[in-house]
Amino acid sequence: MKYFLIISLYVLFNSLNGYAAYLNITLDYEKGVNCKLEKQILKNEIYDYKEFSADQIKDNKEKKINIKAIKSQELKISGLSDFFTNAPNGVIYDTQLLKDNTILLRVLTNDEKYSESVFINKSTGEMLHEITTNIDTPNQGKEISFFTCDMK
Repeated sequence: MKYFLIISLYVLFNSLNGYAAYLNITLDYEKGVNCKLEKQILKNEIYDYKEFSADQIKDNKEKKINIKAIKSQELKISGLSDFFTNAPNGVIYDTQLLKDNTILLRVLTNDEKYSESVFINKSTGEMLHEITTNIDTPNQGKEISFFTCDMK
């Protein structure tokens, strides 16, 4: 049920923002956390939102991520994916949000055909990482990964 709530909030938040850049970083924050994969949902040419448990996935079971935010300026997350860690020139930081218990970052390629989003609940340690490929095409793909992070 918690995952459904997180996804619902995430979809609602994204639909309200569209492609307009949104920056709301209310505090300076820097933290390194360990995250463990719980499950993954895939939507592509082979699978239509098929769920896989952590035991069924060979790679990327554990992540060490670093979160760095500068109040009213920027939010960076490294270690989660190559795209977030080494953001290429011209990427669009569509959404950057860090408040008391919530972290949300969405980044798009400059052609807006690929995006990655991450939502972290700092109080529970739940993290959702979504990769979307072939945006605005019939072949749109999604990889949604659910993690539990040690936020202590």
